[in-house]
Amino acid sequence: MTGVGAPNGERLDSWKAIAAYLGKDAGTVRRWERDRGLPVHRVPGGKGTSVYAYTGEIDAWLQSTSGQDIRAAEPAGPSGRPRWLWVALPAALVIALFSGWWIQRPHADAANLKIHLDEQAVTAVDGDGRELWVHRLDGQYRHIKSATSDSVRVLPGREPHVYYLTSQRIGRTDNAGDGGEFTSLDGNGETRFTFRFFDNFRFGGQNFGPPWALTAFSVLDGAPVRLAVAAHHWVWSPSVVAILDDDGNRLGTYVSHGWIEQLHWLSRDRLVFGGFLESKNGGMVGLLDPRQLDGQAPEPEGSPHHCENCASQPPLKMVVMPRSEINLATQSRFNRAIVERTGDRLTVRTIEMAPLDGQGAADAIYEFTTSLDLVSASFSQRYWENHDRLEREKKIDHDRAHCPFKNGPRDVQSWSPETGWITVPVK
Repeated sequence: MTGVGAPNGERLDSWKAIAAYLGKDAGTVRRWERDRGLPVHRVPGGKGTSVYAYTGEIDAWLQSTSGQDIRAAEPAGPSGRPRWLWVALPAALVIALFSGWWIQRPHADAANLKIHLDEQAVTAVDGDGRELWVHRLDGQYRHIKSATSDSVRVLPGREPHVYYLTSQRIGRTDNAGDGGEFTSLDGNGETRFTFRFFDNFRFGGQNFGPPWALTAFSVLDGAPVRLAVAAHHWVWSPSVVAILDDDGNRLGTYVSHGWIEQLHWLSRDRLVFGGFLESKNGGMVGLLDPRQLDGQAPEPEGSPHHCENCASQPPLKMVVMPRSEINLATQSRFNRAIVERTGDRLTVRTIEMAPLDGQGAADAIYEFTTSLDLVSASFSQRYWENHDRLEREKKIDHDRAHCPFKNGPRDVQSWSPETGWITVPVK
């Protein structure tokens, strides 16, 4: 979009508009800005692609030494005049021609828009594999995707919106780690907003602040669009969930001492989160009302798991699933919970043992209603295969037939404002 009334002429609000004013392609204009000092400004707080320029400053640059050097190097046009003279064409005419091309260029609707995210760029292609646009990420970093959830989502509509998440970014020169970003692009690859966590929380007298590694996001379609994004501390246990509007403004915050790595909208007033709860030493699934935040997990005041500078609104419900026999016998990592929705049920898998030799993970499988009432629980076949192996290795002293958990997990811990923490047996 081009603004008017700026002190230095008209304002050009994108690389494309700047390129159109100069009668060049965007790549040439970027090169002039980098190598020749073309006056282009960055939007404060935006990404590298969020730029603007003033026509008055561009005209002055064209008369400068750098501009004259470029004009002298330009081949003549059809009339023998240097091509740089085309910049004297009225800006409105150039922009009108550019707008006509913009309308006619290849588009893809949301159903056919395919988004690819790598360490350097977000690339959009149509259903035939034709490249539509490339959104470059900050070249000073390697941008790493989340290992626990999807990293890209396209929201359907006449003007589709693209959302992507990078878990972290690693400096290319110093290999230093930094927090990730949650970003929304429009259907043309231009940045709508970028969200990062800079929160500081206090647990047990200690402060925990940036960098935050982003883990998951979820998009609630409809009017108005609502977004949820989660992150955990770079090193330690605290996690945070932010509720955003579709302009990237934060509406609410939820904090927990333990990693949150899964988010799923059930409805406008129900958001499911999953991960691991430090105080109960088990995989966790919880239910929030995103309209009633800020808040934190239900931990006793004064405990090392209670956030001292957070609001106190609790979740609607939480369930913790204990670490299993083989998880403890193999000293495996925490049994993080992975949440999936299937119809009117939630399937929650806790990873009890990481995959070996390319085989699947050994997990426990829990089924809940969308209100987090327990329906059933069992161990996977891979779980029992590892149980047999551990028995042969004398790390477990009994076979499956004599295992106290031969029928699966025996109980879970459940919390609600009405009951507090209670033990719920598996039926």
